[in-house]
Amino acid sequence: MSAIVASGMTRFGKRKEDLLSLGGESALPILRKYRSDIDFLLVSNSYSGEFNSISGINTLLATYLSLDGVPSLRVDNTSGSGGTAIFLADMLIKSGQARAVLVTGLEKMSTMDTRHVTSVIASLLPEEERRQGGPSLPSLAALLAQLYMRRYGASRESLAQVSVKNHRNGAANPYAHIQKEVTLEEVMQSPVVAEPLRQYEFSPISDGGAASVLVVGDGGDAESFTDRPVYIKAVSLASDSASVTARGGDLMGLEAVRRAGRNAMRLSGISKPDFAELHDMATVLELVQMESLGGLCEPGGEAWKMVLEGETEVGGEHACEHQRGGPQFKGPSDRCQWRGAGRGGLLSDKERMRW
Repeated sequence: MSAIVASGMTRFGKRKEDLLSLGGESALPILRKYRSDIDFLLVSNSYSGEFNSISGINTLLATYLSLDGVPSLRVDNTSGSGGTAIFLADMLIKSGQARAVLVTGLEKMSTMDTRHVTSVIASLLPEEERRQGGPSLPSLAALLAQLYMRRYGASRESLAQVSVKNHRNGAANPYAHIQKEVTLEEVMQSPVVAEPLRQYEFSPISDGGAASVLVVGDGGDAESFTDRPVYIKAVSLASDSASVTARGGDLMGLEAVRRAGRNAMRLSGISKPDFAELHDMATVLELVQMESLGGLCEPGGEAWKMVLEGETEVGGEHACEHQRGGPQFKGPSDRCQWRGAGRGGLLSDKERMRW
């Protein structure tokens, strides 16, 4: 078992600092206390080459943090990069390859305009599909929203209410990019990005970073670092085809989310999570992921009803995005709209330490 014993985070938004400085802002306060303990560095980042013209970000950051000599790896798994870095850190510790891993996640996405950011992110789709249909992630989210509403009779307001909730959570978070509450009417009247989804239902382009230290959780090691370690009972990773059209089964099922969620609950022995932090690049994804993940609600169109009944609010029976506000507000992404891929899972871990 591994445990998180320290975490740090930057304020998110359009930052003037360069990418390495953002990495240092989140990690250096931790290293002042634990530098001599770190024996592995994982750097979660997807787009340093595209947005910042930087290669070898892991070795550059190691030097910036005065960790030369500490082995390092860059982790790029698009929007799952942060969570994947935590998965790898957990594996390094369980295998005995490391006893204390510094995991950092950082992106600086505001160096390009919306059109170019959209093009870069869309490159995770197969070239043949992009050439034939010209899809982007916002347009795919819009298709998913139309399908969800048509199949389950979900109201348009239920999707917009996800944004209202997450803006409210973000307004209470001093690290969030967007710290502003919005009304249902404001969400519904914001500019259309991809019908039926609107601007306030997507995450913004953002810059920032987060860092955590994972250590051996067994034998009292974690308690030697802090009196409030967060033990990781299970981490699971799953993938599906990069080609959306080639995925078998029902698109509404998000098979990779389903398999990862069920495996994590099997390994941990937990059948009903207390709360969930979901990837809300677009509001509809929160609903579909709730139904795919397992433990939150049954599939088949139950999530939108839970949102309208307030069950996913902080303090609700099935709280989603909890105190943090989610990718829509912590940062990540663009107006048209992208989550900051390298940071996601690390933001969640920082908030678990905090709350």
